[in-house]
Amino acid sequence: MVKRFVKPIARWLIIVQMVIFLLSPTIAISGITDLHSDDQSSLHRRADVIKILSVLENRAEDKKILEKAKDKLFNLSDRQFSLVASLSERIAKEGNKVGTEMAFLLITVLITLS
Repeated sequence: MVKRFVKPIARWLIIVQMVIFLLSPTIAISGITDLHSDDQSSLHRRADVIKILSVLENRAEDKKILEKAKDKLFNLSDRQFSLVASLSERIAKEGNKVGTEMAFLLITVLITLS
């Protein structure tokens, strides 16, 4: 019974996600940066990459797919990367629930379409 609802919900979430990314305005960032904040952001990004990869390793069994996903993680925009990190954190916390299946589906779509 749950499977009957997963496909329509997944389609709807993919459409919503595509609309959000296509219609969202770009944000100009000031040229003035603080080196200390850059170091911290790169540390946070590395920690997020580790979280994302651990979730992917638990769900995907093929090493080639994991390597491709790892390469594509670095090509994601900051906004997409933040979304993938947030979704992977939710998956890690909640375990195997319907919501985590949807989150994993969104991660897969974001990485695949990047």
